[in-house]
Amino acid sequence: MAEIAIEYAAGNRLRSEAETARRLINAYLGDRPDVDAVTLSPSADSVFCVSVEGDRIWCTDPREWIDAMEAVTAARRRLSEVS
Repeated sequence: MAEIAIEYAAGNRLRSEAETARRLINAYLGDRPDVDAVTLSPSADSVFCVSVEGDRIWCTDPREWIDAMEAVTAARRRLSEVS
């Protein structure tokens, strides 16, 4: 079972963006038997990344607009590679 983690620079705006990404990943991938959990991980670094089983699979500039659907697509692609 895979754990999907969303790592984000600590701060109010990015927390909201991370919550949105988690909701979308859960909505699109949460019913897959190979997904164990989707977690949030605040970071002291200036990042917004998604990891599957500890491997960063997608990162974007946290100062820019964050497209949470890109995170979903990256996670889906990675899960398909592992299956």
